[in-house]
Amino acid sequence: MTHASTPSRRRIVILGGGFAGAYCAQELEKSADRDDIEIILINRSNYFVFYPLLVEACTGALNPRSAVVSIRAFCKRSRFIMATIVDVDPPTRTVTYRTGNEETFRTIEYDHLVVALGSVTQLPPVPGLKEFGYEMKSLGDAVALRDRAIQLLEIATQTEDPARRRGLLTMVVVGGGFTGVEVAGEFNAYLKSAARAYPGLHPEDVRVVLVEHGDRVLKMLSDDLSQWTADHLRRRGIELRLRESVEQITEHHCTLGDGTIVSTDTVIWCAGVAAPPVLQKVEVPRDRLGYMLTGRDGRVEGYDHIWGIGDCAVNRDGDGNAYPATAQHAVQLGIQAAANILRVFRGQTTCPIEIKSKGTLAAFGHFDAVAKVWKLKLTGFPAWFLWRTAYLIKMPTWRKRLRVAWDWTADLLFPHEFVELGVHRFVRAAKDKQS
Repeated sequence: MTHASTPSRRRIVILGGGFAGAYCAQELEKSADRDDIEIILINRSNYFVFYPLLVEACTGALNPRSAVVSIRAFCKRSRFIMATIVDVDPPTRTVTYRTGNEETFRTIEYDHLVVALGSVTQLPPVPGLKEFGYEMKSLGDAVALRDRAIQLLEIATQTEDPARRRGLLTMVVVGGGFTGVEVAGEFNAYLKSAARAYPGLHPEDVRVVLVEHGDRVLKMLSDDLSQWTADHLRRRGIELRLRESVEQITEHHCTLGDGTIVSTDTVIWCAGVAAPPVLQKVEVPRDRLGYMLTGRDGRVEGYDHIWGIGDCAVNRDGDGNAYPATAQHAVQLGIQAAANILRVFRGQTTCPIEIKSKGTLAAFGHFDAVAKVWKLKLTGFPAWFLWRTAYLIKMPTWRKRLRVAWDWTADLLFPHEFVELGVHRFVRAAKDKQS
Protein backbone atom coordinates (compact mmCIF):
# COMPACT_ATOMS: atom_id res chain seq x y z
CA MET A 1 0.00 0.00 0.00
CA THR A 2 1.46 3.36 -1.02
CA HIS A 3 0.32 6.67 0.39
CA ALA A 4 1.12 9.54 -1.96
CA SER A 5 1.32 13.22 -1.09
CA THR A 6 -1.13 15.54 -2.80
CA PRO A 7 0.16 17.99 -5.45
CA SER A 8 -0.72 21.00 -3.26
CA ARG A 9 1.02 19.72 -0.14
CA ARG A 10 4.63 18.68 0.29
CA ARG A 11 5.12 15.72 2.59
CA ILE A 12 7.87 15.54 5.19
CA VAL A 13 8.36 12.10 6.72
CA ILE A 14 10.34 11.95 9.96
CA LEU A 15 11.78 8.60 11.02
CA GLY A 16 12.31 8.44 14.77
CA GLY A 17 10.51 10.18 17.60
CA GLY A 18 13.37 10.95 19.98
CA PHE A 19 14.54 14.45 20.86
CA ALA A 20 15.78 15.25 17.34
CA GLY A 21 12.76 13.90 15.48
CA ALA A 22 10.09 15.19 17.87
CA TYR A 23 11.51 18.70 18.09
CA CYS A 24 11.96 18.80 14.32
CA ALA A 25 8.27 17.95 13.85
CA GLN A 26 7.17 20.49 16.45
CA GLU A 27 9.27 23.22 14.85
CA LEU A 28 7.81 22.44 11.42
CA GLU A 29 4.34 22.73 12.94
CA LYS A 30 5.08 26.30 13.99
CA SER A 31 5.65 27.40 10.40
CA ALA A 32 3.25 29.92 8.94
CA ASP A 33 3.25 27.74 5.81
CA ARG A 34 2.12 24.60 7.62
CA ASP A 35 -1.05 24.40 5.55
CA ASP A 36 1.21 23.71 2.56
CA ILE A 37 3.09 20.84 4.17
CA GLU A 38 2.15 17.48 5.63
CA ILE A 39 4.23 16.18 8.51
CA ILE A 40 4.32 12.45 9.25
CA LEU A 41 6.33 11.06 12.16
CA ILE A 42 7.00 7.31 12.39
CA ASN A 43 8.28 5.77 15.61
CA ARG A 44 8.19 2.34 17.28
CA SER A 45 6.55 3.76 20.42
CA ASN A 46 3.98 6.50 20.87
CA TYR A 47 6.28 8.31 23.31
CA PHE A 48 9.84 9.51 23.51
CA VAL A 49 12.02 8.99 26.56
CA PHE A 50 13.31 12.02 28.44
CA TYR A 51 16.67 10.31 28.86
CA PRO A 52 18.15 12.57 31.58
CA LEU A 53 15.42 11.29 33.93
CA LEU A 54 15.60 7.63 32.96
CA VAL A 55 17.95 6.57 35.76
CA GLU A 56 15.77 8.20 38.42
CA ALA A 57 12.77 6.35 37.01
CA CYS A 58 14.83 3.20 37.43
CA THR A 59 15.58 3.77 41.12
CA GLY A 60 12.13 4.98 42.12
CA ALA A 61 12.79 8.72 42.54
CA LEU A 62 10.37 9.20 39.65
CA ASN A 63 7.29 7.38 38.46
CA PRO A 64 8.34 5.74 35.15
CA ARG A 65 5.59 7.57 33.25
CA SER A 66 7.16 10.88 34.31
CA ALA A 67 10.23 10.05 32.21
CA VAL A 68 8.30 9.74 28.94
CA VAL A 69 6.47 12.27 26.76
CA SER A 70 3.52 11.47 24.51
CA ILE A 71 4.43 12.09 20.87
CA ARG A 72 0.81 12.74 19.94
CA ALA A 73 0.54 15.41 22.65
CA PHE A 74 3.92 16.91 21.79
CA CYS A 75 3.38 17.00 18.01
CA LYS A 76 -0.32 17.78 17.79
CA ARG A 77 -0.39 18.91 14.14
CA SER A 78 1.64 16.00 12.81
CA ARG A 79 0.30 12.66 11.70
CA PHE A 80 1.80 9.98 13.90
CA ILE A 81 2.32 6.35 12.85
CA MET A 82 3.49 3.80 15.41
CA ALA A 83 5.47 1.33 13.34
CA THR A 84 8.86 -0.26 12.72
CA ILE A 85 10.93 0.95 9.77
CA VAL A 86 11.72 -1.87 7.36
CA ASP A 87 13.43 -0.11 4.45
CA VAL A 88 14.11 3.27 2.85
CA ASP A 89 14.46 3.66 -0.92
CA PRO A 90 15.88 7.09 -1.86
CA PRO A 91 15.47 6.67 -5.67
CA THR A 92 11.69 6.20 -5.35
CA ARG A 93 11.41 8.40 -2.25
CA THR A 94 9.54 5.77 -0.29
CA VAL A 95 9.67 4.34 3.22
CA THR A 96 8.51 0.82 3.99
CA TYR A 97 7.24 0.06 7.48
CA ARG A 98 5.39 -2.56 9.47
CA THR A 99 2.68 -1.84 12.04
CA GLY A 100 2.66 -3.97 15.18
CA ASN A 101 3.01 -7.67 14.46
CA GLU A 102 1.46 -7.45 11.02
CA GLU A 103 3.21 -9.41 8.31
CA THR A 104 2.00 -6.98 5.64
CA PHE A 105 4.38 -4.13 4.81
CA ARG A 106 3.12 -0.63 4.07
CA THR A 107 4.82 2.00 1.94
CA ILE A 108 4.64 5.76 2.15
CA GLU A 109 6.06 8.37 -0.22
CA TYR A 110 7.85 11.53 0.84
CA ASP A 111 9.09 14.78 -0.63
CA HIS A 112 11.64 15.26 2.15
CA LEU A 113 12.86 12.64 4.58
CA VAL A 114 14.30 13.33 8.03
CA VAL A 115 16.19 10.38 9.51
CA ALA A 116 16.40 10.72 13.30
CA LEU A 117 16.52 7.09 14.39
CA GLY A 118 18.85 7.63 17.32
CA SER A 119 21.26 4.91 18.37
CA VAL A 120 21.36 1.53 20.06
CA THR A 121 23.56 0.21 22.83
CA GLN A 122 26.89 -1.02 21.50
CA LEU A 123 27.22 -4.67 22.44
CA PRO A 124 30.73 -5.94 21.65
CA PRO A 125 31.39 -9.69 21.33
CA VAL A 126 32.01 -10.20 25.04
CA PRO A 127 31.13 -13.81 25.96
CA GLY A 128 27.89 -13.86 27.94
CA LEU A 129 26.96 -10.21 27.39
CA LYS A 130 23.85 -10.85 25.31
CA GLU A 131 22.72 -13.69 27.57
CA PHE A 132 23.39 -12.16 30.99
CA GLY A 133 24.03 -8.42 30.51
CA TYR A 134 21.55 -5.57 31.00
CA GLU A 135 21.19 -2.26 29.18
CA MET A 136 20.01 1.21 30.20
CA LYS A 137 18.65 2.60 26.96
CA SER A 138 14.86 2.42 27.17
CA LEU A 139 12.02 2.73 29.64
CA GLY A 140 11.69 -1.05 29.53
CA ASP A 141 15.35 -1.38 30.54
CA ALA A 142 14.81 0.97 33.49
CA VAL A 143 11.71 -0.83 34.74
CA ALA A 144 13.36 -4.24 34.31
CA LEU A 145 16.39 -3.17 36.36
CA ARG A 146 14.19 -1.69 39.06
CA ASP A 147 12.24 -4.93 39.38
CA ARG A 148 15.46 -6.93 39.31
CA ALA A 149 17.06 -4.90 42.09
CA ILE A 150 14.05 -5.41 44.36
CA GLN A 151 13.81 -9.11 43.59
CA LEU A 152 17.51 -9.52 44.38
CA LEU A 153 16.97 -7.76 47.70
CA GLU A 154 14.13 -10.15 48.51
CA ILE A 155 16.29 -13.17 47.68
CA ALA A 156 19.31 -11.77 49.54
CA THR A 157 17.35 -11.34 52.77
CA GLN A 158 16.66 -15.10 52.73
CA THR A 159 20.23 -16.09 51.86
CA GLU A 160 22.38 -17.21 54.78
CA ASP A 161 25.67 -17.53 52.89
CA PRO A 162 27.39 -14.10 53.27
CA ALA A 163 29.39 -14.49 50.05
CA ARG A 164 26.32 -15.38 48.01
CA ARG A 165 24.34 -12.56 49.62
CA ARG A 166 27.05 -10.09 48.70
CA GLY A 167 27.10 -11.40 45.14
CA LEU A 168 23.37 -10.84 44.84
CA LEU A 169 23.83 -7.23 45.98
CA THR A 170 26.81 -6.51 43.73
CA MET A 171 26.26 -4.54 40.55
CA VAL A 172 28.92 -4.07 37.90
CA VAL A 173 28.40 -1.03 35.68
CA VAL A 174 30.48 -0.92 32.50
CA GLY A 175 31.22 2.52 31.06
CA GLY A 176 32.33 5.71 32.81
CA GLY A 177 30.36 8.20 30.72
CA PHE A 178 27.31 10.12 31.88
CA THR A 179 24.99 7.10 31.86
CA GLY A 180 27.44 4.80 33.61
CA VAL A 181 28.29 7.29 36.35
CA GLU A 182 24.63 8.12 36.95
CA VAL A 183 23.60 4.44 37.03
CA ALA A 184 26.42 3.55 39.44
CA GLY A 185 25.72 6.49 41.74
CA GLU A 186 21.95 6.12 41.82
CA PHE A 187 21.99 2.35 42.35
CA ASN A 188 24.62 2.64 45.06
CA ALA A 189 22.43 5.08 47.00
CA TYR A 190 19.26 3.13 46.26
CA LEU A 191 20.54 -0.29 47.31
CA LYS A 192 22.22 0.97 50.47
CA SER A 193 19.02 2.72 51.49
CA ALA A 194 17.02 -0.42 50.72
CA ALA A 195 19.41 -2.65 52.68
CA ARG A 196 18.47 -0.79 55.87
CA ALA A 197 14.82 -1.74 55.33
CA TYR A 198 15.40 -5.48 54.84
CA PRO A 199 15.96 -7.85 57.78
CA GLY A 200 19.44 -9.29 57.86
CA LEU A 201 20.85 -6.90 55.24
CA HIS A 202 23.30 -4.07 55.82
CA PRO A 203 24.59 -1.26 53.60
CA GLU A 204 28.00 -2.94 53.76
CA ASP A 205 26.54 -5.87 51.82
CA VAL A 206 26.06 -3.61 48.79
CA ARG A 207 28.87 -3.36 46.28
CA VAL A 208 28.86 -1.29 43.10
CA VAL A 209 31.81 -1.60 40.71
CA LEU A 210 32.24 0.94 37.89
CA VAL A 211 34.48 -0.34 35.08
CA GLU A 212 35.93 2.20 32.63
CA HIS A 213 38.33 1.37 29.80
CA GLY A 214 39.86 4.86 29.84
CA ASP A 215 41.96 6.54 32.49
CA ARG A 216 39.14 8.68 33.96
CA VAL A 217 35.37 8.94 34.26
CA LEU A 218 33.33 11.67 32.55
CA LYS A 219 36.16 12.34 30.16
CA MET A 220 33.99 14.91 28.34
CA LEU A 221 34.36 17.18 31.39
CA SER A 222 37.45 19.05 32.49
CA ASP A 223 40.14 17.17 34.39
CA ASP A 224 39.29 18.77 37.73
CA LEU A 225 35.56 17.93 37.53
CA SER A 226 36.35 14.42 36.34
CA GLN A 227 38.74 13.93 39.26
CA TRP A 228 36.22 15.36 41.75
CA THR A 229 33.62 12.91 40.46
CA ALA A 230 36.00 9.96 40.79
CA ASP A 231 37.04 10.93 44.31
CA HIS A 232 33.45 11.49 45.39
CA LEU A 233 32.25 8.18 43.96
CA ARG A 234 35.01 6.42 45.89
CA ARG A 235 34.02 8.21 49.11
CA ARG A 236 30.48 6.98 48.54
CA GLY A 237 31.81 3.42 48.47
CA ILE A 238 31.77 2.83 44.71
CA GLU A 239 34.71 0.80 43.45
CA LEU A 240 36.30 2.36 40.37
CA ARG A 241 38.25 0.12 38.01
CA LEU A 242 39.92 2.44 35.51
CA ARG A 243 41.92 1.25 32.49
CA GLU A 244 39.96 -1.95 32.82
CA SER A 245 37.46 -3.98 30.81
CA VAL A 246 35.01 -6.85 31.20
CA GLU A 247 36.14 -9.94 29.32
CA GLN A 248 33.40 -12.45 30.19
CA ILE A 249 30.00 -12.54 31.87
CA THR A 250 28.36 -15.61 33.36
CA GLU A 251 25.21 -16.13 35.38
CA HIS A 252 26.84 -15.31 38.70
CA HIS A 253 30.22 -13.80 37.83
CA CYS A 254 32.07 -11.49 35.48
CA THR A 255 35.77 -11.57 34.64
CA LEU A 256 37.78 -8.38 34.26
CA GLY A 257 40.67 -7.88 31.89
CA ASP A 258 43.28 -8.42 34.61
CA GLY A 259 41.75 -11.78 35.50
CA THR A 260 39.80 -10.58 38.55
CA ILE A 261 36.55 -12.50 39.00
CA VAL A 262 33.70 -10.45 40.48
CA SER A 263 30.79 -12.32 42.03
CA THR A 264 27.68 -10.60 40.65
CA ASP A 265 24.32 -11.41 39.13
CA THR A 266 23.92 -8.01 37.47
CA VAL A 267 26.19 -6.44 34.84
CA ILE A 268 24.80 -3.22 33.34
CA TRP A 269 26.38 -2.28 30.01
CA CYS A 270 26.61 1.50 29.49
CA ALA A 271 29.76 1.52 27.34
CA GLY A 272 29.01 3.28 24.10
CA VAL A 273 26.36 3.35 21.40
CA ALA A 274 26.09 2.09 17.82
CA ALA A 275 24.20 3.14 14.71
CA PRO A 276 20.71 1.61 14.35
CA PRO A 277 20.86 -1.56 12.21
CA VAL A 278 18.18 -0.32 9.76
CA LEU A 279 20.65 2.26 8.44
CA GLN A 280 22.60 -0.58 6.83
CA LYS A 281 19.67 -0.97 4.42
CA VAL A 282 19.71 2.67 3.33
CA GLU A 283 21.96 3.53 0.38
CA VAL A 284 23.41 6.74 1.81
CA PRO A 285 27.00 7.74 2.68
CA ARG A 286 28.06 6.37 6.06
CA ASP A 287 31.24 6.41 8.09
CA ARG A 288 33.10 3.26 9.14
CA LEU A 289 30.83 2.90 12.19
CA GLY A 290 27.64 3.05 10.14
CA TYR A 291 26.52 6.60 10.97
CA MET A 292 25.12 8.79 8.17
CA LEU A 293 27.40 11.54 6.87
CA THR A 294 25.77 14.95 6.53
CA GLY A 295 26.66 18.42 5.34
CA ARG A 296 26.74 21.49 7.55
CA ASP A 297 23.05 22.21 6.89
CA GLY A 298 21.95 18.73 8.01
CA ARG A 299 21.37 17.19 4.58
CA VAL A 300 22.85 13.77 3.92
CA GLU A 301 25.84 14.01 1.60
CA GLY A 302 24.78 13.63 -2.04
CA TYR A 303 21.06 14.21 -1.42
CA ASP A 304 18.99 17.37 -1.46
CA HIS A 305 15.89 15.80 0.07
CA ILE A 306 17.24 13.55 2.87
CA TRP A 307 18.23 14.99 6.23
CA GLY A 308 20.12 13.21 9.00
CA ILE A 309 20.05 14.49 12.58
CA GLY A 310 20.72 13.24 16.09
CA ASP A 311 22.64 10.20 17.23
CA CYS A 312 22.27 8.30 13.95
CA ALA A 313 24.13 10.97 11.94
CA VAL A 314 27.48 12.73 11.98
CA ASN A 315 26.59 16.42 12.26
CA ARG A 316 29.73 18.58 12.31
CA ASP A 317 30.49 22.07 13.56
CA GLY A 318 32.48 24.70 11.67
CA ASP A 319 35.78 23.12 12.74
CA GLY A 320 34.79 19.71 11.41
CA ASN A 321 34.16 18.15 14.83
CA ALA A 322 31.05 16.02 15.31
CA TYR A 323 28.51 17.38 17.76
CA PRO A 324 28.19 15.20 20.89
CA ALA A 325 25.32 12.74 21.12
CA THR A 326 23.46 14.56 23.90
CA ALA A 327 19.84 15.61 24.38
CA GLN A 328 20.55 19.33 24.13
CA HIS A 329 22.37 18.91 20.82
CA ALA A 330 19.63 16.65 19.44
CA VAL A 331 16.98 19.27 20.26
CA GLN A 332 18.89 22.03 18.48
CA LEU A 333 19.65 19.78 15.51
CA GLY A 334 15.94 19.05 15.12
CA ILE A 335 14.94 22.70 15.35
CA GLN A 336 17.59 23.98 12.94
CA ALA A 337 17.03 21.17 10.43
CA ALA A 338 13.33 22.07 10.39
CA ALA A 339 14.23 25.69 9.70
CA ASN A 340 16.42 24.62 6.77
CA ILE A 341 13.69 22.43 5.29
CA LEU A 342 11.34 25.40 5.34
CA ARG A 343 14.02 27.56 3.70
CA VAL A 344 14.23 25.02 0.87
CA PHE A 345 10.46 25.18 0.41
CA ARG A 346 10.64 28.96 0.21
CA GLY A 347 13.47 28.91 -2.32
CA GLN A 348 15.98 30.27 0.19
CA THR A 349 19.55 29.19 0.92
CA THR A 350 20.00 26.83 3.85
CA CYS A 351 22.13 27.85 6.83
CA PRO A 352 24.88 25.87 8.56
CA ILE A 353 23.73 24.29 11.79
CA GLU A 354 25.48 26.06 14.67
CA ILE A 355 25.09 24.79 18.21
CA LYS A 356 26.72 26.23 21.30
CA SER A 357 26.71 23.93 24.29
CA LYS A 358 25.01 25.41 27.34
CA GLY A 359 26.87 23.10 29.65
CA THR A 360 26.90 19.57 31.00
CA LEU A 361 25.19 18.06 34.03
CA ALA A 362 25.48 14.66 35.68
CA ALA A 363 23.72 13.52 38.87
CA PHE A 364 24.62 10.40 40.80
CA GLY A 365 22.19 10.15 43.68
CA HIS A 366 21.87 11.32 47.27
CA PHE A 367 21.88 15.07 46.45
CA ASP A 368 25.16 14.82 44.54
CA ALA A 369 25.99 15.98 41.04
CA VAL A 370 28.59 17.69 38.94
CA ALA A 371 27.92 20.54 36.51
CA LYS A 372 29.65 22.85 34.10
CA VAL A 373 27.48 25.68 32.77
CA TRP A 374 29.44 28.02 30.52
CA LYS A 375 32.45 28.89 32.73
CA LEU A 376 30.72 28.04 36.01
CA LYS A 377 31.70 24.75 37.66
CA LEU A 378 29.60 23.27 40.46
CA THR A 379 29.79 20.11 42.52
CA GLY A 380 27.73 18.49 45.27
CA PHE A 381 24.35 19.84 46.34
CA PRO A 382 24.45 23.09 44.28
CA ALA A 383 25.09 21.05 41.11
CA TRP A 384 22.34 18.59 42.06
CA PHE A 385 19.85 21.43 42.63
CA LEU A 386 20.83 22.98 39.29
CA TRP A 387 20.44 19.58 37.60
CA ARG A 388 16.91 19.16 38.84
CA THR A 389 15.93 22.76 38.12
CA ALA A 390 17.30 22.65 34.58
CA TYR A 391 15.54 19.44 33.62
CA LEU A 392 12.30 20.48 35.28
CA ILE A 393 12.29 23.60 33.09
CA LYS A 394 13.10 21.50 30.02
CA MET A 395 10.05 19.26 30.44
CA PRO A 396 7.81 20.06 27.45
CA THR A 397 4.44 20.69 29.16
CA TRP A 398 3.25 22.16 32.46
CA ARG A 399 1.35 18.97 33.22
CA LYS A 400 4.55 16.98 32.87
CA ARG A 401 6.49 19.51 34.96
CA LEU A 402 3.95 19.31 37.77
CA ARG A 403 4.08 15.49 37.74
CA VAL A 404 7.87 15.47 37.91
CA ALA A 405 7.88 18.14 40.63
CA TRP A 406 5.40 16.11 42.67
CA ASP A 407 7.41 12.91 42.27
CA TRP A 408 10.58 14.67 43.42
CA THR A 409 8.82 16.31 46.33
CA ALA A 410 7.28 13.03 47.46
CA ASP A 411 10.69 11.37 47.16
CA LEU A 412 12.13 13.97 49.56
CA LEU A 413 9.28 13.85 52.08
CA PHE A 414 8.44 10.16 52.24
CA PRO A 415 10.57 7.02 52.51
CA HIS A 416 11.06 4.81 49.49
CA GLU A 417 8.66 1.94 48.90
CA PHE A 418 10.76 -0.96 47.66
CA VAL A 419 8.09 -2.66 45.60
CA GLU A 420 8.47 -4.13 42.15
CA LEU A 421 6.14 -3.15 39.35
CA GLY A 422 5.69 -6.77 38.30
CA VAL A 423 6.16 -6.02 34.62
CA HIS A 424 9.41 -7.93 34.16
CA ARG A 425 10.25 -11.20 35.81
CA PHE A 426 13.67 -12.80 35.94
CA VAL A 427 14.35 -16.37 36.88
CA ARG A 428 18.12 -16.69 37.02
CA ALA A 429 18.52 -15.64 40.66
CA ALA A 430 15.36 -17.45 41.63
CA LYS A 431 16.91 -20.70 40.42
CA ASP A 432 19.78 -20.20 42.80
CA LYS A 433 20.06 -22.71 45.59
CA GLN A 434 19.89 -20.74 48.76
CA SER A 435 21.53 -22.03 51.89
